[in-house]
Amino acid sequence: MWSVIKKLKKYEQCGHIKAPVRAWADIYEAIRFSCSTGRPIILRLNFPNNAEVLPGHGGNARVLYNDYKLTGILTDVRGY
Repeated sequence: MWSVIKKLKKYEQCGHIKAPVRAWADIYEAIRFSCSTGRPIILRLNFPNNAEVLPGHGGNARVLYNDYKLTGILTDVRGY
C-alpha cells in the first residue's frame, strides 16, 4: 500500500507519468486487475482513441510511448 501512495505522490509532484504508460481500456478491467493484484488505487487517464493495443491482454489494454501529462489528481481516500 505504501509504495502505491508513494508512486502516486511522485506523479503529482513531477506532473507526468513516464513512458511507457499502460492502461486498461475500461473500468471493469481496471477493477478486476486491482482486485487480483491488491493495488487499491485506480487512475482514470484519457488516452487517445488511436492508442496502441497492448499485446497479450485480450485487446483490453492500451499503451502510450510518450510521457502522460497530469493536470491534477483527485483523491478519494476510503479507509486508508
